Amino acid sequence: MHFNFELEFERFTALELEREIKSSPGGIEIEQALEGSNNSELRIEQAWAQYDIVPWLNFRAGALLMPVGRFNLMHDDNRWNLPRRPLVDRGVPVLPVESAWTELGAGIVGEIPLGKQGLLSYQLYVVNGVVLDTEIEEEAEFQQGEGGVLARTVKLRPVNGPFDKDLNKGKAVAARVSLSPNLGSEVAISGYVGDYTPDFLKTSKKVWSIAGDGKVALGPLEIEGEYVYTHWEDVAGVARAFAQRVQNASVANATPSQVTELNFELANLATAKSGYWLEIRYPFWPAALSQTLLGRDFTNPQLVPVVRWEQVFFHKLLTDLDFANGDITVRRTRNATLNRFTIGFAYRPTPLWVFSLAYERTFTSNGSGSLAGLTNFLPAQPNEKTANAFLMGIAFGF
Repeated sequence: MHFNFELEFERFTALELEREIKSSPGGIEIEQALEGSNNSELRIEQAWAQYDIVPWLNFRAGALLMPVGRFNLMHDDNRWNLPRRPLVDRGVPVLPVESAWTELGAGIVGEIPLGKQGLLSYQLYVVNGVVLDTEIEEEAEFQQGEGGVLARTVKLRPVNGPFDKDLNKGKAVAARVSLSPNLGSEVAISGYVGDYTPDFLKTSKKVWSIAGDGKVALGPLEIEGEYVYTHWEDVAGVARAFAQRVQNASVANATPSQVTELNFELANLATAKSGYWLEIRYPFWPAALSQTLLGRDFTNPQLVPVVRWEQVFFHKLLTDLDFANGDITVRRTRNATLNRFTIGFAYRPTPLWVFSLAYERTFTSNGSGSLAGLTNFLPAQPNEKTANAFLMGIAFGF
């Protein structure tokens, strides 16, 4: 029996909770305040127990990293030589949920030796699965002697399933099979399928992904890459179902002089997204640096020049939805291609530490329009088609 646990402190510097209960003339008074650093997060990225039966069959259960593509399984920043994670896994993402993507579930894993150096590995899980999360914001405006306007903004975004219950009462399946012919090389295929609509919509729609990835070492030269395709079933129909539920609630709670407006914010929802990244790197170490500050106290330091090329393809990306009289009146979509080229240089004094510098250029292809709405990290303007950035990163593991 063994246990694996990973807790992430993301942009986290402070968390303070104050709670006070005291008597008041009318009974009791409770004061509670929560303070913390902006956009900070405490997150369990994986926490699972495994019972080893035989090498080719072991039982695993808990909070599991989904084995779709290689990056989600090996997302720790100190493993990589560039400061930014790939678009496919984080910046867009093409995965149903951005990495690190974790789900509650159980399954089996195993390894089968092939010949003297080969190894066949697999993972198969049944999990709660991705669900479309809904957040509704309300803003009311009233003028004296006139009716009011209640603006409701419906925010839809896919998230990993909760750990306390199954919101769509259906299970998802994730699997991966990989073949390693020798140490340092691997090729794998993986996939995921499950319902993504919450149970209260009374409709069942699926999301499925398929991925292929690999790594090869040609002497000191390393080539690594990943491709992911994800399809969302009937995205517009699901948005319509959400809108009807919100509209019904609005009508039930409205006053005679009140007008309700519905707006949608869509987190990169598209009928289909696909993309890939390809990374080439060449670790080396000049003997002339071994007695310098960079090398004299370390047994295996490395300098690593690295290049990464990425593309993401959007098919019917939802950009606008107008809703009236219980139905969608206007639906606007766009097809787009997003590209990113990154060149960087890393210094590794030890395998678990990395200092990195990089330049990246992100841009859309001809006819794809602006960068606006294509990523979750670029606040692009409507006419902005290119973005350049210089990055610096430090990461370590222990």
